[in-house]
Amino acid sequence: MSDANKKILKEAVTKNGDSADSQGYVPGKGQVFALIAICAVGVAAVGFIAWYVTTIGLSSIHPLLPYILGVVIVIIVGFVFIGAVVIALSTASKGGGYRPSPIFRGLLIKFFLPLMVVVGSIFKVKKIRIERVFIDLNNAMVRSLAVSGKKFRPDRIAILMPHCIQYDDCRIKVTKDVMNCVSCGKCEIAELITISKKYDLKLFVLTGGTVARRKLKELRPDAAIAVACERDLTSGVQDAYPLPVLAVINKRPNGYCLQTGVDMDDVKAAIIDILGVEEASTVEAA
Repeated sequence: MSDANKKILKEAVTKNGDSADSQGYVPGKGQVFALIAICAVGVAAVGFIAWYVTTIGLSSIHPLLPYILGVVIVIIVGFVFIGAVVIALSTASKGGGYRPSPIFRGLLIKFFLPLMVVVGSIFKVKKIRIERVFIDLNNAMVRSLAVSGKKFRPDRIAILMPHCIQYDDCRIKVTKDVMNCVSCGKCEIAELITISKKYDLKLFVLTGGTVARRKLKELRPDAAIAVACERDLTSGVQDAYPLPVLAVINKRPNGYCLQTGVDMDDVKAAIIDILGVEEASTVEAA
């Protein structure tokens, strides 16, 4: 990136009030693939070094041990490279018929994410950018489930909202029961109730990540749509795995955790994505 572009990026402010680095920056596919490729090549390099360094010691124990270790490392590295290709295909594919195994989403969540954070720190990439890359990748893989034919019942889908989305001076308690909302229109909760009823989804406004995790364990839904900041979404998706979670980044006109908001078009798009095109259109028609 040129110095001029860096200056523009640094000075830019999004509509939501956050800096461009925290809210307005959207990683391109090239950057996504580059991060995955670097991680996969790094694993291969570490595997080769581990095999090479231990060869002398293992051969003194038994001449076949270096070869056995080599086969194990090749299998592991091969699996990582296959996973990298599957994740990249999930991101690039917009059509139907492609449904990656949940194992590869687990590889993204449990393996590639920590590696991307390490690689990002080496190359001075802000963690929030890594989190946005991860959210994009996760969402692409979850969407591919519905697009390729995986059926999610609407009444088995939970929508999780942070309590900071509620109007700050509101005296109505919606975290106990979202239906307590009086629909004053000062925040998006009334509209969220309307859309959740329309699609027959379960809507919850929760006070934090711990409560959200407990709610998911209690409900055991087939899938979830979660709205929060990048950090909370990333940790939430990790903790909820293998549950498919579509993550929607919130709006922060006043900064973190204070009268945040959500783009309702993003929520509607997530609902249609998780239901699948055919099923969503059927609900619309109803």
